[in-house]
Amino acid sequence: MGEESAATPQPRPLHLERRLRQVALVAALAVIAYLGLAVLSDAATMRDGLQRLGAGQWLTLLGLSLVNYALRFLRWHGYLRALGARVGLGRDLLIYVAGFAFTVTPGKAGEAVRSVYLRTAGVPWSPGLAALAVERVLDLAAVMMLAALALRVFADQALPALLLVVGVAGGLLIVTRPGLAPRLVGWLPDGGRWGRLKVGSLAVLAHSRLLLAPKRLLGGLGLGVVAWAAEAWGFYLLLGWLGVDAEWWRAMGIYAVSMLAGALSFLPGGLGGAEAAMVALLVAGGAVFGTAVLATVICRAVTLWFAVVLGIGAVFALGRK
Repeated sequence: MGEESAATPQPRPLHLERRLRQVALVAALAVIAYLGLAVLSDAATMRDGLQRLGAGQWLTLLGLSLVNYALRFLRWHGYLRALGARVGLGRDLLIYVAGFAFTVTPGKAGEAVRSVYLRTAGVPWSPGLAALAVERVLDLAAVMMLAALALRVFADQALPALLLVVGVAGGLLIVTRPGLAPRLVGWLPDGGRWGRLKVGSLAVLAHSRLLLAPKRLLGGLGLGVVAWAAEAWGFYLLLGWLGVDAEWWRAMGIYAVSMLAGALSFLPGGLGGAEAAMVALLVAGGAVFGTAVLATVICRAVTLWFAVVLGIGAVFALGRK
């Protein structure tokens, strides 16, 4: 872990404040979009749906989201330890959750801020970036496995799903093959900025291969499946509480397909893509449009936006430290 400079730069407050302002802007635009959907929907249907949910139901949905975050954090913490990074459990939890504040960035790239915080704990760039990259790949694979539950209902989408599977498998092959990845980045120049990029990329790939060894690969994938299944199960419960008749496998599959649609849109946090897919799939399954909109907004509130709020709290907690 000595390929980077020994200096440990602190996160720049003004830089973080600018990023947080961007998050606030995205949140405001999302609220406007959600209100627009509500206006297009039947107000009575949405009001009746909200009245069906009591404190217990809301706490259940938030609790299942916390299960998702907790399992993924345990995987993250284990990855850092496997790469030789020793960060206290409490501090690492704050660092991990702080990444959620920047989830509403294209491809969740803003979550790379975790590596900035890890640098303040003396951890080089490459372990944090490798853990993040492996997380993204395994999360995508886990959600794809859950999405397969809905393929028999939406058989016309089998070809795009197959192409996605091939893409993920190809990415894993590139990362895990000892000689293949270095050859792909070997054409970069050895000096200057490109040289530093080349050295850093090779370090990240080396750490990623360690994390994708068979046992860690299966363990990480298993934790990912359980974590995302918790949120998908919450979506199934939510549909039942709102009076939507949907089998568990169909509901969980719709949730997973919607998350994939959001990820493939490369919009901040999948905003727009995930919501449009979820509403469309629910309506196609027989749900009333107003109920589909309400279920979608609630689902995104207790999953995506709950994580963003927790992340902002963690950012300020780390700032005080």
